[in-house]
Amino acid sequence: MSTLSAADTRLTTGFQPEIQGLRTLAVALVVLYHFWPWHLSGGFVGVDIFFVISGYLITSHLYREIVREGHVNLGKFWARRIRRLLPLSFLVLILTSIAAVILLPATLWQATYRQVMGSAFYVQNWLLASDAVDYSAQDEGATAVQHFWTLSVEEQFYVLWPLLLFMVYWLVSRKGRPGPERLRRVMITSLALLGLASLVFSITFTAYDPAQAYFVTPTRIWEFVAGALVALALMGRQFEGHIANLIGWAGFAAIVLSGVLYSAATPFPGYTALLPVLGTVALLACGGRERFSGIYWWLSRRPATVGGDLSYAIYLWHWPVVLLAPYAWEAAETWQGKIVLIAGVVLLSWASKITVEDPWRRSRLLASSPRTYTMAASGMAFITVLALLMPTGASAVRQSDAVSTASACYGYQAMLNPEECDPLAGDKDPNPAVEVVAQQAKEPAFPDCQAEMDAEGLPDCRLGVDRESADKVMAVFGDSHGTQWLPALNSMAHKENIALEVYTRSGCTPNVADLAAEADGRDQELNELCTESNRQIVDKIAGDDSIDVVVVGANQTDRDYVNGAGQDFENPTKEGFIEPWSTWMARGKDVVVLGEIPRLEQGEVDGPTCVAENPDDVELCSLSEEKSFPRTQNLRAAAEGIDDDRFHFIETKDFFCRDDSCHALIGGIVTYYDKSHISHTYAENLAPEIAKRFKESGVL
Repeated sequence: MSTLSAADTRLTTGFQPEIQGLRTLAVALVVLYHFWPWHLSGGFVGVDIFFVISGYLITSHLYREIVREGHVNLGKFWARRIRRLLPLSFLVLILTSIAAVILLPATLWQATYRQVMGSAFYVQNWLLASDAVDYSAQDEGATAVQHFWTLSVEEQFYVLWPLLLFMVYWLVSRKGRPGPERLRRVMITSLALLGLASLVFSITFTAYDPAQAYFVTPTRIWEFVAGALVALALMGRQFEGHIANLIGWAGFAAIVLSGVLYSAATPFPGYTALLPVLGTVALLACGGRERFSGIYWWLSRRPATVGGDLSYAIYLWHWPVVLLAPYAWEAAETWQGKIVLIAGVVLLSWASKITVEDPWRRSRLLASSPRTYTMAASGMAFITVLALLMPTGASAVRQSDAVSTASACYGYQAMLNPEECDPLAGDKDPNPAVEVVAQQAKEPAFPDCQAEMDAEGLPDCRLGVDRESADKVMAVFGDSHGTQWLPALNSMAHKENIALEVYTRSGCTPNVADLAAEADGRDQELNELCTESNRQIVDKIAGDDSIDVVVVGANQTDRDYVNGAGQDFENPTKEGFIEPWSTWMARGKDVVVLGEIPRLEQGEVDGPTCVAENPDDVELCSLSEEKSFPRTQNLRAAAEGIDDDRFHFIETKDFFCRDDSCHALIGGIVTYYDKSHISHTYAENLAPEIAKRFKESGVL
């Protein structure tokens, strides 16, 4: 039978070496997952083990202090956590910041340093949750400090947990100081209710928005609570005996099984997190110390406890190494290279523990809480200044050697003068810098001119000159690939005295037929909103006699369309484009369709990043025309065969392609700000050529 080890209601303070072994298991899962994600696809559950352990240990400490002192000295508690955690985390952030500007492509600097600041203030998890629903940030890769999101969750727990426990104690003690047993029962009940609420929220929110749910603190609270309940329920004791040992081994198996079977496709944390969390609970509560057969015996062996001692440092160092090493060492992504890197991480962790982590934790200089808080504030301020100045300073140095905007070979002029100009000449840095162009994905040239995919109503954006004084009124209709032309159209509009009205919506192809169900994986509600918006825009433009010209732009797409209510198209995918054009031309309006532009998809790498990674050979960032048009050119297909003096199809492919090759850098301008959208600078640079083609078509 299983029995409880001896302990009293003061909560045993003895060191539990098996917890260090459990930490070793947790950090091993995370490290192996990050180095070999395809072989240990669920290793991320190691983070959940850490959360349960934190709930167990911190609750034990706080309960013991409340019973002994009748209160929690918050200042000293938080100061101890700062001395334990912040010195090494600050060192990692500082060194990673320096390494990032040296090793990473410039296009990755902005996201990296933004997250460095978020990590310094321990709000990284909320930044990532925000980015998860930010359309412009969804394609951003992981940064070298992204792993700090877990530390942010833990620090938020350390701030809130003592306040919560003391509040429970205060409520119970209003009619007199409660005994330990009564306090323990009330705390168990209160925390169980909190944990249940967090678990229900975690399951619900993970199903609703898994990207955000993974990072936000409320979906993880129940994991800390699980550890806290073990601490309060068992009071430092543990179940022992054969059955308890089997339960402990089952808990170990549950953790390993989740690490092996789970993957990025697993909805997490939600109900699936129960497996590793309950496995950890089982290991905290049950086990055996018999030689060889006892789970606690194995977790207490010196190799296991050493890993636990180094687990914090290993966790901090391993991810910057994983992300940055491939930029400095070609063999970093081979299995031999990864073994060397892991050994280096362990060695670096040992060195930083004995030179930074332990000395700062025991430092007499930081013995007082005020000095500890001063150190924390100073560190945060220093890292903030570093994160703000590093990319700015590096960019300024590089821009001193940038191609001049006054050059006769700047931008598209280089394509027009191939005998005098080399469009891909790389002897000068791009102007603007690649990192500036990459930021354009988050910084629209004309904010609020494009409706979001799920926005209600129609966009209301006016550019160019005022309607009252304009010679012409021009409407722009399309998706984000209609929006991308606005810098060129706005520049042309001011020179040609044109008023611009913009009707574009993110991800909404300008077709009035119904999108086939679940097109591109989007839900039907978004599909219906897109189609309804398109029809309203068509009617609004058709009913406005003052609009003279309609410009249409759209992305390459393989979306399928079907007939909507009252429609009888033989080919909805094609005729859904043509019907609005015919409607407008029948009302006396000119229709200009801008052909689809190439996509420069180099795997996961976008145009600016490719240019930044290959400054001496930007031709590596070029693609053949065939590869640049992987999807259907529906606008071009719909335009073929239309014979009407008011219809004009303007070719755009030659803005980017020459001799069967499409380019990411032309005349010193990075052509795209991501994989498929024209950079604001290059679009505006094209304005004279756009105006020329409009005039040749008879529109102007």
